Amino acid sequence: MKKLFIHKPLFRLLSPVFNGVVVYLLILLVNNNVAQVQEEFLSEELYVCIGLSYIVQEFSRLLLLLIKRFELIKNTLLSLLIQALSSIILCIVIVTFFISIYYKQVLGFSPAFEELLLFNSVFSAISIIYVLLFLSHEFLHKINEKKLTEERQYLQLIEDEFREFKEGINPDLLFESFENLLVLIQNDPDSADDFIDHLATIYRYILSSKNQQLVPVEEELETCEILVKLFNYLPYRNISIINQLETEFLVVPRSLLFIIEQIIRTTIISSSLNLEIELKEHNESFVLSYVINDKITSPFTQQNLKEIQRVYAIYSDIEIKLAQTDFKRTITFPKLTIKN
Repeated sequence: MKKLFIHKPLFRLLSPVFNGVVVYLLILLVNNNVAQVQEEFLSEELYVCIGLSYIVQEFSRLLLLLIKRFELIKNTLLSLLIQALSSIILCIVIVTFFISIYYKQVLGFSPAFEELLLFNSVFSAISIIYVLLFLSHEFLHKINEKKLTEERQYLQLIEDEFREFKEGINPDLLFESFENLLVLIQNDPDSADDFIDHLATIYRYILSSKNQQLVPVEEELETCEILVKLFNYLPYRNISIINQLETEFLVVPRSLLFIIEQIIRTTIISSSLNLEIELKEHNESFVLSYVINDKITSPFTQQNLKEIQRVYAIYSDIEIKLAQTDFKRTITFPKLTIKN
């Protein structure tokens, strides 16, 4: 609401000047004293009208802000009526008070009822216009904020869909598998059939788990074993998963599949070194660990876990933790269960 132009210093400074001049001309018009405009336009009464316009506008603005801040009435129409009536009452009190002081202190007599009625009527009309301007711009601001929020949500939805599409397709795995398949077809056609079966199983699992929020850990690990077999077809790959999990629990679909693939892709390839990924469990968590042999250009970092941490935060308050020593890296995941 503070972004509206009616709160800008320039508007608050110039608007009362315009309003004061309009009030002065209206009073002259009502009193049939338009001829005085040419004679004494910059008279004392004009400055009084401008000063009174400043006071009425600032107090009306303050009143509207207070009403809005301590908003207790949810009905829009009733709230609008209360704000309008409050501004009129405040305007009448201010105008009556300052006009009475001006008449008594400067002119030396008390204002007549007709004169007070005239001043209050004109300033009340100006005050109502200000209230309507205030509320209309506030309403416009809310509409714009709502549209911006919808646009941000729509953009987030597109980004999430694109991320899900990218994770589902996994272009790196797909094209690397196709390249390796071309080699196998030429050199080892019998192994090519098994390779295709493994690749199809992985993508079938990826596509079938898109609409699932959680899956059993055994189901996820079965696909991880097939992923490891797929990578072992590549040259110098010697990867294995040592599963020491004993209890049943749930995991986010494709989470272990993603992490194990990241581990494989960030570990140096060597025919003399085995990559053993070990899974152990504790009371409320399970741990994935392996010996560190990171690539220089793309080591495994906390950034590799960022997306998985975001998803797991929806289901558990326990954070995914990454820890490492000089030789070993461990990743701790929470065990997910469904409460009755």
